Amino acid sequence: MSSLISGKIRTLPINTVRIIALLLLSAVCVLSASASDTTPAPIREPQISLLEAKRFLARATFGPTQADIAALQEKGYEQWLDEQIAMPIQQRQLNRTIALALMAEPAEQHFAANGFMGPQSSPTWVYQTSAWWEAALTSPDQLRQRVAYALSQILVVSTAAEPYLFDRAEGVAAYNDLLLEHAFGNYRDLLSAITYSPAMGVFLSHHGNRKGDPKKGTSPDENYARELMQLFSLGLYHVNNDGTPKLSSGEPIPVYTQADVMELARVFTGWDMVANPNFGNRGNQTGNLTVPMEFNKDFHDFGEKTLLGKTIPANLSGKDDVEAALDIIFAQPEVAVFVSKQLIQRLVTSNPSPEYIARVANAFNDNGQGVKGDLAHVIRTLLLDPDAKNVELKAQKLREPVLVIAGLLRALNVQPAKSWVTKHNGKMEGVYWFKKLDIGQNPFMAPSVFNFYEPDFQPAGEGFANQNLVAPEAQLLDSQTLIGTYNLINFIFKVRDTQALKLKPENEQIRLAKQGGRGWLNVTINTAPYIALLEPTNKNNSNKNRAKAIKALIAKLEQDLLIEPLSEESAQVIASYLQKPKSKNKKIEAQRLVSDAARMMLMAPSNWVQK
Repeated sequence: MSSLISGKIRTLPINTVRIIALLLLSAVCVLSASASDTTPAPIREPQISLLEAKRFLARATFGPTQADIAALQEKGYEQWLDEQIAMPIQQRQLNRTIALALMAEPAEQHFAANGFMGPQSSPTWVYQTSAWWEAALTSPDQLRQRVAYALSQILVVSTAAEPYLFDRAEGVAAYNDLLLEHAFGNYRDLLSAITYSPAMGVFLSHHGNRKGDPKKGTSPDENYARELMQLFSLGLYHVNNDGTPKLSSGEPIPVYTQADVMELARVFTGWDMVANPNFGNRGNQTGNLTVPMEFNKDFHDFGEKTLLGKTIPANLSGKDDVEAALDIIFAQPEVAVFVSKQLIQRLVTSNPSPEYIARVANAFNDNGQGVKGDLAHVIRTLLLDPDAKNVELKAQKLREPVLVIAGLLRALNVQPAKSWVTKHNGKMEGVYWFKKLDIGQNPFMAPSVFNFYEPDFQPAGEGFANQNLVAPEAQLLDSQTLIGTYNLINFIFKVRDTQALKLKPENEQIRLAKQGGRGWLNVTINTAPYIALLEPTNKNNSNKNRAKAIKALIAKLEQDLLIEPLSEESAQVIASYLQKPKSKNKKIEAQRLVSDAARMMLMAPSNWVQK
């Protein structure tokens, strides 16, 4: 254990990392074993305990803060949800992306006749990434932001898997705004919005899709048609309302065929970016990725189509063709089950009971007013469901690195980076600066349309296959991810803490101040409230006095940084490690105690399991 908490980075023995990974898997195995009990215990109302508040906010936000907890306990679940759902978008990512670009490169030309379009050398992806993190960490509309993030992991668009979007990341910023706008809207409208999105069009190649030419032996691109059905709406097989598969001769029944894919691909022809001089062109200085695609009749297949047993008449307009196809797909009973289960997995638990899935699918099918696809009603239902709120049900899911880091920074009341001047002579003020973090996961940077992990991923360890349980996030939590996350936590406490910076030599402070945007993350935290708990040791550093101060520090860090309380054994291990001083400089020693204690607690297996 000492190698894990020594403060050294990138030197963790591989055996230590494997132990951490095994502990994570064993923890979720033990916890998941109780998921099969589908009889919820009574929910304690109306008083919301600290633990219940933390667990609820871990699902509904990017991490609980003390203010969030107090608000939830005062208002209760229903009022808190009402206010969050009613709250308009507080910060649009495209607007903030553009603002950061103009701030960083004030002399560059960022606009063309058809809208925002940064210079070819401009790191628009950094501005887009920074804008995303700023909203996740600070925006008051936390539920909307959190649901949009969940949707981004279902309706995947990625700058990592599509280089053109990496260069033209304003399209991804606009796509995230689209998810924010529809987070509490209707899923049918969301399917339309993503279909016309140029970011999705580029990513799944129906942008510039042409009708088939029998003479040349060409046919429309099938990529979006296939993923729309498989990953965005229907899944692979016919299912009952509780998610259990329908069988024929003991085998699952495919919900669509290759013929359906081919027919649907014909629907998605003739769509292109606005202001694109050549149909389907992907120029760095042409086309507008921030507004819906436009229709070009010259490249559309106007023939009759047959989809999922229904006929789409010939000679419809391009948009009517698309809308007719989406109506047919949305009418399928599998949509409610597929979307409901995906959202439950992203927000609450990896292994929802059939009863839980059925309750949420019923809410998807009818919001009480005869409307199908009302996402506000679906989110409310899945968060308030007895299986979600019941503290007696121990099994839920593994936490993702993005959520661990976001939760840490929110709990520490993260502030913008200190101002700096860019190489373009732009003064950066009030900026939360983020590049690609080495934690195995970054928003809108999934390796493929299948996200960072698949919803049915089943680890090889005991307790999964024999109980038909899954742990999707385990596919991501390998040794490289854990080391990277540990290093980033270490960096935050050693380099981005104002208390740690004060202790560095003056020339090092100047160097870090000038570094500005060259680092992978530039924000500010302040651990002074925790260091203050160690003041008694400055006057009397006896073993008894030191042990008492360390115990108070651990309790405060646990209250602020962790969702789940530490086990008594873990708390004793941490306290024992911290008991021996490593520096005679009291200020350096105090800062070390805070950072070491926090790192140990944050990397503990219990902190990676969401209950």
